[in-house]
Amino acid sequence: MKVRSSHPEYMKFVTKWFNVLLPCIKPYLYENGGPIIMVQLENEYGSYTPCDKIYLKELYNLARLHLGDKILIFTTDGPVLGMLKCGSSDVRYFTTIDFGPTTATVPKIFEVLENFRPNQPWVNSEYYVGWLDVWGGIHHVTSPEWVVNALNHLIQYSKRVNVNMYMFHGGTNFGFWNGGARPESSITSYDYDAPISEAGDITRKYMLLRDLLFERKGIEPPELPKNITKISYGRVKMKLKSHLLKTEAPVTYSPSPLIMESLRQYNGYMIYSVPVKVPLNGSIFLEFFGISDIAHIFTGDQSGHYTFHGSLRYANKIFQSNNIHNIVNITIITENTGHINYGYGMYLDNKGITGPVMLNGKELRDWRMIPIKDPFTIGSTRKTDIVSLENMWPVPGRIYYGTFVIWMLADTFIHPDSFARGIISVNGHHIGRFDQTRGPQLRLYVPKTFLKLGENQITVVELQGFIKDNPNQVHVTFHDEMLWK
Repeated sequence: MKVRSSHPEYMKFVTKWFNVLLPCIKPYLYENGGPIIMVQLENEYGSYTPCDKIYLKELYNLARLHLGDKILIFTTDGPVLGMLKCGSSDVRYFTTIDFGPTTATVPKIFEVLENFRPNQPWVNSEYYVGWLDVWGGIHHVTSPEWVVNALNHLIQYSKRVNVNMYMFHGGTNFGFWNGGARPESSITSYDYDAPISEAGDITRKYMLLRDLLFERKGIEPPELPKNITKISYGRVKMKLKSHLLKTEAPVTYSPSPLIMESLRQYNGYMIYSVPVKVPLNGSIFLEFFGISDIAHIFTGDQSGHYTFHGSLRYANKIFQSNNIHNIVNITIITENTGHINYGYGMYLDNKGITGPVMLNGKELRDWRMIPIKDPFTIGSTRKTDIVSLENMWPVPGRIYYGTFVIWMLADTFIHPDSFARGIISVNGHHIGRFDQTRGPQLRLYVPKTFLKLGENQITVVELQGFIKDNPNQVHVTFHDEMLWK
């Protein structure tokens, strides 16, 4: 099945989804007294190589079927002629473009749009007031003065110009929904250095934009509300609960490893295990002919004890270990770090082990696969279980839990002090991923709606290893502000 195309199997699911989604939107259209004045179909499709014109026509027809003939339906693409020809090939679409703060190239940008679709309003539907962050990268901060001055220049350039700011309010990639390109995926926070922060706070950028827009309107701005209250709930001790390898779920058997999607495991993790015919000692040399995105490699011995040997990331396909003692299986936990969300790569974005695996030059056969549906619910908190875990299970893959009591609800930020890289849940809400070793995000936003009066529970899955090694002092801390590296 080819995504973002007129492939019948793909369009079957698009149609099924639109049949549910679009009727929910219709009451909120402007013509029905609602706030929605335009509806966008697709996003920057001109950057996606297949350029399927039939697909765009089918999307348009579906939207009109459910939304009627009055609402304005539009596309968004970069200000490049080739992108516009692909992304807005159906003339029934209203064509818009997207670009960030600039002054020197504004005439050329709108010249491209005018040549492609003449005599329509000029719309920048994504005026970038900030930018997204990726793991291991910097935290992007865009000058408020630059954003405001460039916006003023854009508005003054022509009465035909219309602008929509992206993002005006920052957000959060809760759960496994961060996505991203390669080699690194987006962080959990989608604060975007927006005028209104991820936590709903007004920023200096907001104040300058407010002054500009109200001045141009010639009216006095209304009084602003105070920023939302945040609370530092303090330190919470974490205790060992279980391990990802203790997942209890149906096993799928196959001569060769199957991709995660074939087992309907579209996010998170999957366990692959393969027997070693004769117990091995000494060293192993593993060669992967396809793996995405990260492979955590363990070996198991006859007593059921597992040893962690290391991880492979993305393009690395060779793994060697010289510390092998009487192993009977090789077990791999694959990690999906987020699906590609821009460009052609998403068409080939399968996860897990995506090709043969060789051990010391011979292909490994007879695989067992277990999808990890909900890592936070694995295991119990009984003391006897925890003692056995400490003795048997390596640090990567461990699951910890903690409880804390509060008598006032407020937004907060969780700092996984003792941990390196993994995921966090609060009261069953998947807060998202963290990576303390690379940043730039060091704390995760927790809205007060995820908390409750009385006892609250935190669960942390550690995928790398402790920053602080003392197992008796493992903890997280709640703060009243965000922290960037």
